Amino acid sequence: MSKASRFSRGIPGPPGPPGPRGEPGERGRTGSRGATGKQGRQGQRGVQGIAGERGAMGAAAPSDRKLIVAEVTEHIDKIYKELDIQMRRMAQIQAQLDELRAKIKHLDELPPVPDRAKAGSSIADA
Repeated sequence: MSKASRFSRGIPGPPGPPGPRGEPGERGRTGSRGATGKQGRQGQRGVQGIAGERGAMGAAAPSDRKLIVAEVTEHIDKIYKELDIQMRRMAQIQAQLDELRAKIKHLDELPPVPDRAKAGSSIADA
């Protein structure tokens, strides 16, 4: 008998019916927590309770309003003064920058100065 004829088989047939179910095993370890889902809808509003006692009058009584308005106006005036000082300082800096730009432009328009090192002369020759 040759090896080829001894191991050759035909086309496999259909699988048989499944066997009986086995005993359930032990429960496995719990995995890591998954992603949090979207928040659910808001529930219905509850019943309105009874009204409480009326509270004390606040600091914004009509007599105090004039004082509050005066203080706020004073703060606004101080802010305007500080802004005026800052704007003047900005104008001074702008003027200094314009002057510096004019000087740089003037330097750029001057003819180039010959380099003494390239010409072969030294300070002692002069």
